[in-house]
Amino acid sequence: MQNQQSLRSQYWLRLSLIHKRSPAFWLALLGHFELTIEQLFSLPTAELSQCGLKPDEIALINSPGDEIERIETWLCQHPLNQVIAFSDAAYPERLKQLDSPPLALFCCGRVDRLKAPQVAIVGSRKATINGLNTARRIANELGDAGITVTSGLALGIDGAAHQGAYPTCGNTVAILGGGLGRIYPRSHQALATNLIEFGGCIVSEFPPWETVKPYHFPRRNRLIAALSSGVLLIEARIKSGSMITANLAADMGIDVFATPGNINNPLSEGPHYLIQQGARLITCSGDICEELGWVVKDPGDAGNNQQEDGDEPLLREFAGEPIDIDYLVEKTGLSVNRLLPRLVELEVKGRIMAVPGGYIRAIRPVGD
Repeated sequence: MQNQQSLRSQYWLRLSLIHKRSPAFWLALLGHFELTIEQLFSLPTAELSQCGLKPDEIALINSPGDEIERIETWLCQHPLNQVIAFSDAAYPERLKQLDSPPLALFCCGRVDRLKAPQVAIVGSRKATINGLNTARRIANELGDAGITVTSGLALGIDGAAHQGAYPTCGNTVAILGGGLGRIYPRSHQALATNLIEFGGCIVSEFPPWETVKPYHFPRRNRLIAALSSGVLLIEARIKSGSMITANLAADMGIDVFATPGNINNPLSEGPHYLIQQGARLITCSGDICEELGWVVKDPGDAGNNQQEDGDEPLLREFAGEPIDIDYLVEKTGLSVNRLLPRLVELEVKGRIMAVPGGYIRAIRPVGD
């Protein structure tokens, strides 16, 4: 197979394709009978049966079947397609702490991102403009600081987080709820392509041809949480997949963060509940890095940003909610006549956006 996968890696891959058994089952079986993966595959049929395996499962162990050929075909379709098996050096140690870790990961992109410092950003698929902008901004800040942003490639907050992070040095990891050959939602196919081209990675524990099913999302969510040092929730209802991710993270001892919102907005219910339960209230990436004990370089210190240093004090006033002219006059001490030209200039540069109620900060387009 591509990348000269070892025989051991192929064995883990073959076990992962036996769909009626969970990863936890195979790990427990190996531990109970004190077998290595190689020893399991060398057992005769009678002894495999004594281990409690059914005839169809034994048949799959003895013969790789057509699915292996389909995976070999998929590996040849893109130079960055690869499979990371449970025993491979590239397999993230954080995932091995799960009760039922994937036995194989299907990836496209830079797989070293999976071991990089990561923060997950999750939230509602039907987010507000405010929420989307906040997700882009914080993801962009984290990425500029060299931190990888992880999310689920869904509509709404997930997509905005990937959009903010993929042009940065930290880049982004997308965990899918289906196979890599069936990007979901289809409208995010271009986003997935950009993510890979800029040095990120898309990942799934499901074979490339697997279609998305509702029960896949909790499995995907556990990977998002486990890979990350912290999980940030931006806009979500109490009963939502994003809240499941946050709760999974809390159960794993992973830091949970939340952004506050309008108390009259139903999408603020989830973040406000988490804050009441002890999640750290954050308004910028610095809050997250401080809580995690990360010392990161301020992207504003970079040489290619020196010409924009004069804009930074004004830009710091744009923290999520639309800001109107009167507020800016009061906060900056500038007259309207002096302020308006600067706002126009920032809008032309793509640093802020005019929206109903005033202005919000925008993420700079790729190439700026």
